[in-house]
Amino acid sequence: MQVNALLKKAAPAPAKTAKAPAKTQIKKAPAKKASPSLPSLPNPFGGAAPKASAKTVKKAAPAKKAVAKKAPVKKAPVKKKAPVAKKAAKSPTAAKEALAKWYGPDRKLYLPGGLLTKADLPSYLDGTLAGDYGFDPLGLGADGAIKQYRVAEVIHARWAMLAIPGVVIPEALGLPGGVWTETGKVFLDGETGRPFFLENPIVFAAVQVALMAGVEQFRSSGEGPAGFVPFKGKFDESAFKGLDPINPGGPLDFFNVASNPQDLALLKVKEIKNGRLAMIAMLGVFVQGLTTGEGPAANWGKHVADPFGYNFVTLQAVDRTPVL
Repeated sequence: MQVNALLKKAAPAPAKTAKAPAKTQIKKAPAKKASPSLPSLPNPFGGAAPKASAKTVKKAAPAKKAVAKKAPVKKAPVKKKAPVAKKAAKSPTAAKEALAKWYGPDRKLYLPGGLLTKADLPSYLDGTLAGDYGFDPLGLGADGAIKQYRVAEVIHARWAMLAIPGVVIPEALGLPGGVWTETGKVFLDGETGRPFFLENPIVFAAVQVALMAGVEQFRSSGEGPAGFVPFKGKFDESAFKGLDPINPGGPLDFFNVASNPQDLALLKVKEIKNGRLAMIAMLGVFVQGLTTGEGPAANWGKHVADPFGYNFVTLQAVDRTPVL
């Protein structure tokens, strides 16, 4: 009995099972995952391992360094450049001043003011025509046909402006018959290397007469045929009615360079000035051909190579070497 009593005293009393504390609802952070817990170690005394507390100890999150956000730099608004106009419109005052140099009583004359006065100018040269410098020493316009003379002058000026490149360029390129003094002979002799139809002068003359007759007929009547032109498309016969027969414009002004009346007046001056220069140049081509028997390109090349040895004076000089 005493032994049983001693064993009962030595035996440990059964541990009271502690009630698990009530679980507290903890909101789980959506981004952070729970750190894995360490495995439970066995009790060296043979007893049951104590149960881990239901409360999980959260690790303190590392303090985030406050990064100062830079204020966004506002870019200055880029101003768009205004579209550059193709041609600045002239003010009425500037346009009148530009025209006053070439038209009217205060236009430029062929002599300075001290050598020529307005009283010396013919009455029919009143500054209404383009390129009127008051020059008519022979009084050719006194018969009242000054407008007809102007038509003839403009037509000849345009032909001269076409003739100068037509004379110089073929010779400079070395084409057969390129020298204008030999063009007719080369074509008649059949030395151009072209088919007979393309080197027959009679055919060329017939084509030229037919084309020019039609052009002059339309010009003199102030009418024109229907047709098509670049950048403007088709047009009918009425497009030429009421237009100037010398400067018609309309369908023939492909790029609308003379759509403004003031621009047209200035272009007339430029045309007649260049045309007069071309007529003088063509006269020089004729004189050179008669004097040297060569074309202008050959004359120019020799003159540039030896300016003082090959010119009009040396060519016309008479050899006065004494003969014994």
